[in-house]
Amino acid sequence: MEADLGPTLDVIDAAKYLKVSKYTVINRIKQGQLKAYKQGRGWRIKREWLMEYEKELFTA
Repeated sequence: MEADLGPTLDVIDAAKYLKVSKYTVINRIKQGQLKAYKQGRGWRIKREWLMEYEKELFTA
């Protein structure tokens, strides 16, 4: 499924990939657990940042 991801994702795409709600993704961004940057009014997440976060979930 990683191959289906673009170079950057919005909160909804990241939530679908992680199988969580968009609110969970936003909370993780605000808590500093998931790297992201603001683009306009929304958050954008680089694919490699999402993969790093996912790896941390499995190693914790």
